[in-house]
Amino acid sequence: MIRISVIIPVYNDQKRLLGLLNSLNSQTLNIENWEVIVVNNDPENDLDISDLVNLTYCLKVLNEKRPGSYAARNKGIGFAKGEILAFTDSDCLPDRDWLKNAWNLFSQDFRKEIGILTGPVPLFFKNTKALSDAEIYEKYTGFTTESYAKEGHAITANWFSYKSVLAEFGNFNSQLKSNGDSELSGKISHIYQIVYRDEIKVIHPARYHTQDLVNKYKRLIGGTFSLRYQENKQGFRAFFIDFVIKRYRFALKKIFTVSPKESWAILKVCHAINRGALREYYNLVKGGDTKR
Repeated sequence: MIRISVIIPVYNDQKRLLGLLNSLNSQTLNIENWEVIVVNNDPENDLDISDLVNLTYCLKVLNEKRPGSYAARNKGIGFAKGEILAFTDSDCLPDRDWLKNAWNLFSQDFRKEIGILTGPVPLFFKNTKALSDAEIYEKYTGFTTESYAKEGHAITANWFSYKSVLAEFGNFNSQLKSNGDSELSGKISHIYQIVYRDEIKVIHPARYHTQDLVNKYKRLIGGTFSLRYQENKQGFRAFFIDFVIKRYRFALKKIFTVSPKESWAILKVCHAINRGALREYYNLVKGGDTKR
């Protein structure tokens, strides 16, 4: 009987997706108790999974034409058989006991008090002896999922919930392209527990190229605009100015705490992020679409 449905949205990331799907063969939870649902969010290109051989688990591949990972996740939720839904991303690699440890915790939740179960998302690097500028930046700004959970939030790189809990809140906001996990987890935390456990672990690659970080922050700015500032342009201006100041303040502080090489790399990345943020700010206030 399927207990857990693992839902993975993917957009133009087939190579890393295949690595993730192959790695899931090593999960220690009995294969009869879980399934994997991949949702392709790229309407222009079909997924080619012909290279996948000897998968031991049930795999479904769906398509979602509406842009955005939250629309894709909602599509997966609609086809999920499990009473528990697990979310991760196509570039992630869950620990081999990820599903087993989660199932053990949910099996003890007799009063169904868990709203979200999450855990650490440590970064890994291409070459620890030769970090790129972006990797150096991420080294000091990686995922802080434990403190995030204490604030009542979780990220979809490492997220478990009862299917019934998500249905209670209408699943993810499919109109958003960023910050949808923050929005939904914030709502859930008002009624249910956000539980953090070290043994629920998923590793995530640090971004190697500075442009990937620029794109990430442009998405985050767009998500914040959609959630909070569409009808408050002055408030959005104040948010944007604060965002820029925080990036440069972070870079300046690092001058005194890390090596000159690393502090220079961080300053370059922060400057690139702020330049991208400025372009996105003008795009949004002029009525442009948020980035995916």
